[in-house]
Amino acid sequence: MTLSAEHIEQNFLKFRSLCEKLGDRSSAALSMVDDLGEKLALCPASARKDYHLAEPGGLVDHSLRVLQNAIAYTRCFGWSLPKDSLIIGCLFHDIGKVGLHRPDGTFNEYYVPQDSDWHREKLGEMYKHNKGIIHMKTPQRSVFMCQHYGLHLKTDEYLAILLNDGFVVDDNKQYCLKEPLLSHVVMTADYVSTRQEKGEFT
Repeated sequence: MTLSAEHIEQNFLKFRSLCEKLGDRSSAALSMVDDLGEKLALCPASARKDYHLAEPGGLVDHSLRVLQNAIAYTRCFGWSLPKDSLIIGCLFHDIGKVGLHRPDGTFNEYYVPQDSDWHREKLGEMYKHNKGIIHMKTPQRSVFMCQHYGLHLKTDEYLAILLNDGFVVDDNKQYCLKEPLLSHVVMTADYVSTRQEKGEFT
């Protein structure tokens, strides 16, 4: 899949419009989205072709798909979750992939283009992780980014972002079968979306 410039722009505008539906938290969410701007719009969802959407615009496209699948999943089972929590959990579950502010206020991107032809051609590694950014796991960076922009997270939203990589992650195993419904929905929608993007699920 290669996202066109038009598709990337449409996705970003849709992503932004969903942030307008967050009630009294809209201003903080929009502050984050507008400040990140092009960096968010062009951020890939992963570094390697064999994973998913390792291309400009991949992160926003993936996050919108996660929300779409989360809504379908909750409707299928007749579950009731607040709309604002679904939007926040899904759209911001990987926002930390954009990067992090430096102490001087400038921005340090997490993914930087791979400058090695060998890595691109032999490994499909289109991006590499920026070694100059302070070490932090993506879910933790995502939570931090929300906090940085004053987006107050409810407890289940915090856990939905923190646990979105699922129970294959050792740190998350202690939450298995104890996680809030929102966490379960976001991690499941994230998993399904990733498999769809890899062409494994339709």
